[in-house]
Amino acid sequence: MDESKSILGAFFASTAVGSGQIDPLDPRTWWVAYRQSQKGTMDIQAQMHDHTMRLAGVPARKFYYDPRVNALAGAAASAYYHFDAPSIAGDVYNYEAEAMGARMIYSSTAMPTIDFREPLIGKPTDLQKLVAPADWFSAGRVRFAWETSRLTREVTGGKGLSFCAPFSLAVGVRSYPLLIRDMKRNPTFAHELFSRLVDDVLPSYLKAQCDYLGGGDLAVGADAWAAYPNLSPELVEEWVVPYAGRLLQNCMKYGFVALPAASADYCEEDLKKFDKHILWKTFDAEVKVMMGQPAIFMAMGRWHEYPLEPVVEWLDQWKAKGVRVAVTAGVNARLLRDGPPEKIVDNIKRFIQAFAYDHNLTLFLANIPADAPSDNIHAAVAASHYYGQLPLAKNLDDIHFEMPKRETFQEYVAKMSNGQGLQF
Repeated sequence: MDESKSILGAFFASTAVGSGQIDPLDPRTWWVAYRQSQKGTMDIQAQMHDHTMRLAGVPARKFYYDPRVNALAGAAASAYYHFDAPSIAGDVYNYEAEAMGARMIYSSTAMPTIDFREPLIGKPTDLQKLVAPADWFSAGRVRFAWETSRLTREVTGGKGLSFCAPFSLAVGVRSYPLLIRDMKRNPTFAHELFSRLVDDVLPSYLKAQCDYLGGGDLAVGADAWAAYPNLSPELVEEWVVPYAGRLLQNCMKYGFVALPAASADYCEEDLKKFDKHILWKTFDAEVKVMMGQPAIFMAMGRWHEYPLEPVVEWLDQWKAKGVRVAVTAGVNARLLRDGPPEKIVDNIKRFIQAFAYDHNLTLFLANIPADAPSDNIHAAVAASHYYGQLPLAKNLDDIHFEMPKRETFQEYVAKMSNGQGLQF
């Protein structure tokens, strides 16, 4: 894998495939045209499924079920915001569990979610339910997930695969409280649960996905349930690292790499409890989850309020060896919703100043809230392009930044579609 990017950055990284000619009825071509015109700046990507759904005015029963709607709405929003990869996603934590029969909660206004009141594995004897479906594509909403990926690949040329990482999938089928209790009181059962996931369920799911999409090189597993403080760094090393390695070995024979993302992400909510020594342990655990690759995630925590000096201090050990660490720095969802734009710009500048000169930085807008003002998102992207202009300026303070003045999403769609709107 390209060591110049984090696993998240490498997964989202894409080129734009096509002539660049705009089709007013296909928002994917809007993004291609933008991407082909954008050169020489640091990449910025986003997770924003609920935000896209609200921006495009699409009901959840359509957005999370119809792959064409999801892909085109995501492409339109990504083109509007000038993201460097199309942000097209759904409830990635649910697909495998739902396909195996997990009880779900569906809504006309929100993303589907697992009903943890009645977990699929309610008792140890339920382990027999952890069996890969004979036909993944026809199970649950797997077709929706894979078709959305296929439609996106048509314009990006990407070869990424996606899945729910072992620990987070274990939570999905067992529930977090019961799984933690199992790990402490019945570790034999917990190990058997994880073994079935990494030896059978997930390799089967990823192999079928790879075959359907016509190949794959990097499979990224969403693992927010394994973030700190949900799991201590010690528990990550005991329960996440071994099974991540086992899944990797099981998938290598199919020709692709499979690794979790965001395991051990430092997400302490109480700023008074910020502890750099625990932070360093989470970074050490992240490197182990990455099988020794120097890559860290700062994706979901309050990094607009945490100090960055302890991060630089931890990174210095790699800098001394001449190693550029792949750093994913996330702009917190709370900041993206509440702003103000000036604070978002300062946060982006702060990340670039702290990390981009000595390491390989990927900027990431972490789960943009549905009601986040578009002006806040435009501010983040503009800051990444102003201060992230490559090669980096010797002094970021010398750069004159201007807050963007953009049209509304509806005005943008009307312009790009020649007044025809989004054709869903």
